[in-house]
This record gives sequence, structure tokens and C-alpha cells, in this order.
Amino acid sequence: MSRKTNYSQYQTAITAITAVENKYGLILFRMGLTHLVDVGVRHLTDENVEASIKQILADGEADKAKGTPVMTPEFQCDIVRCAAELAKFTIWELFAYIKKHVVVA
Repeated sequence: MSRKTNYSQYQTAITAITAVENKYGLILFRMGLTHLVDVGVRHLTDENVEASIKQILADGEADKAKGTPVMTPEFQCDIVRCAAELAKFTIWELFAYIKKHVVVA
């Protein structure tokens, strides 16, 4: 995919997100973002993380019979563990970090 196509897709997404913000207003838009992240964070309890890891590892064994997976079960488990650690921060701390330190390319 060319850089121009990526930029075009990015601009389309930004325009669509702006339309959602305009439709609901800034306060509801921010609350919507908070809710979106909060729903995910609430599902990252220690019990759910461990259950997810066990399921990923079990599914990984079954997937090995089908061939080489794109992501190993261990890699998928690390994603879940990372998300669980990030869930300990407030949503606004995460948004501030993303705004300043995560490059979108």
C-alpha cells in the first residue's frame, strides 16, 4: 500500500471521527472515548487475563496442527499481559501519553 493511500485512508478516518464529534458535541464525544476504553479496561481483570491466556495457549496447540500461525500464542499472551498493565493507568493518562509519544505513521 502506498504512502499516499495510507494518508488518504487516514484523512477519511479523521473526517469521519470529526463528524462523530460534531454530531455529539465535545463533551459527549470525550465521554464516548472514555467509555470505549473503559469497557475494554473493565474486561482486563486478573481472572479474565488468566482465562484469556489459557484459552490462547489451548487454541494455539490446535492451530499448530493447521500450520504456522501469523502470531504465536506466546506473542498473543504478551499482548494481553501488556494491555492488562496499561489498564492500571487512567484513560486520560493513556490518551496524553499517546498524544505525545506514539507516532502514527
